[in-house]
Amino acid sequence: MKRAITALMGSTLIVSGAYAQEGAPTPDANAADNANEIVVTAQKREQSLQDVPLSVAVLGGEQLGNRNITEISQLQTATPNFSFQGSNNPRGAGISIRGIGTNNFSSAIEGSVGIVVDGVPIGRQGAGLTDFFDVQRVEILRGPQGTLFGKNASAGVLNIVTNDPGYDWGGRVQATYGEFDEIVLRGTVTGGLTDNLAFRASGYLTKRDGYIRNRFDGSRLNERDEWGARAKLLWEPADNIRVLVAGDYSSRDAACCMWTIRSFGTNANVQSLVTAAGIVPGPKNRDVTLDGRTFVRQETYGGSVQVDIEGASGITLTSISAMRWWDTTDNNDSDQRPTAVLSINAGVSNQRQFTQELRLSSPSKQTFEWVGGLFLFNQSFDLTNSQQGTFGLAPLGTKLSRAIAVENETQNFAAFADATYHFGDHFNLFGGLRYTVERLNTTFSRYGLPGTTPIVAPTTQRGKRVDGAWTWRLGAQFVPSDAVTFYGSVARGFKGGGFNPLLDSAVLRTVEPEIPTAYELGAKTQLFDRRVRLNVALFQTDFDDFQAQAIGTSATGTLVFDVVNAGSLRTRGVEADVSIDLGAGFSLDGGAAYTKARYTDFKGAPCFYGQTVAQGCITAGGQKSQNLTGKPLAQAPKFTGNATLRYETEVSASGNRIFGQLSYAHRGSTFTALDLDPKSVQKAYGLLDAQLGFALPGDRMRAWIWGKNLTDKSFVELIYDTPLDEGGQSQFFPSTAARQFGATVEYRF
Repeated sequence: MKRAITALMGSTLIVSGAYAQEGAPTPDANAADNANEIVVTAQKREQSLQDVPLSVAVLGGEQLGNRNITEISQLQTATPNFSFQGSNNPRGAGISIRGIGTNNFSSAIEGSVGIVVDGVPIGRQGAGLTDFFDVQRVEILRGPQGTLFGKNASAGVLNIVTNDPGYDWGGRVQATYGEFDEIVLRGTVTGGLTDNLAFRASGYLTKRDGYIRNRFDGSRLNERDEWGARAKLLWEPADNIRVLVAGDYSSRDAACCMWTIRSFGTNANVQSLVTAAGIVPGPKNRDVTLDGRTFVRQETYGGSVQVDIEGASGITLTSISAMRWWDTTDNNDSDQRPTAVLSINAGVSNQRQFTQELRLSSPSKQTFEWVGGLFLFNQSFDLTNSQQGTFGLAPLGTKLSRAIAVENETQNFAAFADATYHFGDHFNLFGGLRYTVERLNTTFSRYGLPGTTPIVAPTTQRGKRVDGAWTWRLGAQFVPSDAVTFYGSVARGFKGGGFNPLLDSAVLRTVEPEIPTAYELGAKTQLFDRRVRLNVALFQTDFDDFQAQAIGTSATGTLVFDVVNAGSLRTRGVEADVSIDLGAGFSLDGGAAYTKARYTDFKGAPCFYGQTVAQGCITAGGQKSQNLTGKPLAQAPKFTGNATLRYETEVSASGNRIFGQLSYAHRGSTFTALDLDPKSVQKAYGLLDAQLGFALPGDRMRAWIWGKNLTDKSFVELIYDTPLDEGGQSQFFPSTAARQFGATVEYRF
């Protein structure tokens, strides 16, 4: 009975052709007989993916390993309608789903895509950007998920589930060597300590040289140097009680993350110094010349306790208590030249959060299924950001400065309920309701650094707001057969308002809440004796007061990462996920999406540099603006798609196997800047990956060689105005924007 509870509550992923996790409990026999069955927890209970009435993409740990996907930024090559935007530090990076996401540096505004790890919501997106190690599966829930996942899920949720302990002893070790002298080491061990106590421990180490060359001193920037560990202890004192204690820690200390010059602007000093270093700006430029330090130091850690108690009636009480910490220190030389114009652009942030979720769940396979509960979230997030140099306003050697200190305290309380009523075997009604109350207190101070000449007047301001909102969903399912399900739904989401404390503004700007209303029609099918799984969704989401990041230039020439309410917008389209067992050892997995995301009302948007009146830039009250109503969103390509063809077969009577696969991912053309600067367009591109390897009987040892971006396609995640060079543009490259080869060896015991 204890093993059955472990299998039920452990959210086991069952995919045909995928090997079982070492030491994992044996899946339910009926489920194992059902080819291509995938169990997810997208609705806070275990369900087959095909029974969940919403658009969900799922990647198992085996699939992540086969694609050499080790971090969130690489997911966009493996699933449609998912995007990642890099930044010069973890605070500014972010995720978009269906073209919607708020990637920002503001400490008092959250992203539009929630990240949940083992049932624990992560308060800041940057705190969730850790390595994928010992992961059981990743679920990408598309569209607003406010009813069950709360306020910071207005565009969707990235739900990460790591592996739980098993009672059978086992483990694995894995080593990878790749391009840029990349070394990745991973290890896992699990087993039972007693009949009712089991543990699991895992860890990783990743090192990689940088792919941006600093001609000033010959160093390499944008490297990767991090390690982490996780431990879990499972205790089942009775047949109906399950207690899971988990803790994790990760550390990152790397010379990261720097952009390069794409084109010169009007600053002759930048042009002469960069040219003298032998750098030629352009879309493929990966060189800089900098005298200042560029680094990111980050620690992420925390722990949780999950208790599941099943009552005599079959109702399960679940409690998840968690505390998490995220500390970062970073600096980047932002002047793009080997002089102290803006060599210090430093940030220090500290985030602390406590979450408590209590919920009751009815038994599954009942006429009336329901889940309801309470959720509490407390967070403190403190940030200091300082800049020092001449700012191009004074002779070299002069020390000018400006700095801000921001303290944020957030309390969030919610009550929620979600239910499904089955009218026989063919028709279901489902719906949910959540009420959220959020309090935010922000203290904002602006000042100069000691020993320097301040270029800002000192000021301290305080902001306080309380937001309350109902979020809900309502829909129906029609199940004409075991192989086909149709559904339709409408849902309302909510992301709380906030403040935008900026170095460039003496005013603590207010940002209003973001409210999405989503409509979705979908079909989930398993055809041809369940050898083909095809899931299709038509969607439309209308956003009121969308919180958008606008990148501009201040009066001093530095970048302004502002967040504005962009009136309203609409994203609509179609997306599909497919998995086909082709037979004879071949399988095909993939997906595609066509998305049209446009502003339906966005007057007063910022102009891009050089934009004329004829191009729509007007001046009123001393402020330049444009009307983007009817224009497309940035970072929202119309078409995204991916496909993986895999072959695997035995080559000996003893069970030796060979395997190989080809993967292709396509992303359509898109603006990368909110102001829709024509020079910020990243053209459409495709990435081709491959893998070839062999495995010994029982998968005791596997080895494979792999290649990523085999056609050596160069692309960028972001194009934006160069600081202190009016009219110039810079770009941010991901590590995958160049051809890479490597090899991986794995041993299991």
